[in-house]
Amino acid sequence: MRQVTGRGRRATPKRAAKRSTKRATKSPARKKTASRTRGRKVSAASVWQRRIDGWRRSLMRNAWLKNYAALAVLTVFAYVAWTTGIVGRTGNFISDKTTQASVAAGFSVQRITFSGHMETNPGDVVDAMGVDIGAPIFAVDLAETKARIESLDWVEHATVVRALPGTIHVSIDEREPYAVWQNQGELRVIAEDGTVISGANVDAYSHLPHVVGVGADLEAHGLFQVMETVPELSPRVRYAVRVSDRRWDLHFDSGVVVQLPEDNMGHALASLAEYENEYRLLARSIDEVDLRLDDRIVIRPHGEGDGPAFAVPTSERET
Repeated sequence: MRQVTGRGRRATPKRAAKRSTKRATKSPARKKTASRTRGRKVSAASVWQRRIDGWRRSLMRNAWLKNYAALAVLTVFAYVAWTTGIVGRTGNFISDKTTQASVAAGFSVQRITFSGHMETNPGDVVDAMGVDIGAPIFAVDLAETKARIESLDWVEHATVVRALPGTIHVSIDEREPYAVWQNQGELRVIAEDGTVISGANVDAYSHLPHVVGVGADLEAHGLFQVMETVPELSPRVRYAVRVSDRRWDLHFDSGVVVQLPEDNMGHALASLAEYENEYRLLARSIDEVDLRLDDRIVIRPHGEGDGPAFAVPTSERET
């Protein structure tokens, strides 16, 4: 006769045998262990250990997570090393040891040689360099040494190189005196760019063109470039005066003063050269030739003499 289960399903003898077998295989010890685990408190260490194991397994499964983790560790390490000064101390230590080793190997400054200097005193160059004999040659900052040398009056450009094992060579390009500049009663020799050459003897360069006034030192090169277009007039200019740092007055050897405009100096000088060739204007008895107007030349006569080349009403003369 077949048995019926509580769920309304008939149980065959075969199924009943399987169930009885499963019940028999369940170990009482396992039940006891499970009940003990449920009643015991789990420690924080074991919880963190499980979390760490989970993170490790996640990192192993995802390569990009490993890269980000490595980057984070390196960033933290670099920050700590920088803020605590480990990097600086390590770098200084390595640098000091390297310098000591280079000196021991013979790489120290034993000579300083020069070329290109005519007016520059080598002693002044050595003082400006600040490099001592016996100093580590690799410790010499070439860029800084070059800048110090170029701060000297006569030096326009300098080149500093190491000639190993123990020589520092300095090549100098000196400024060329260009003109004599008079300002507030003081005479100075200037270079083409207007730099004052303090060590230059003014008497030795008195043959150079003279410029006078505020701003004349910086504008002299522009004036003399324009003067080269009228070579018949340039040698006759005794000196040029900068007026209000805007324009020039040229004082010629005959005593005539020529007033140039602010703009178009070349055109004004070309007109002056034309009148000079035709009328010998600068040789006449006149005081001033005003070239500041585009459409005419204003001449201011001197005394009676033989009269100006171009007469103008006295009322138009500037005072």
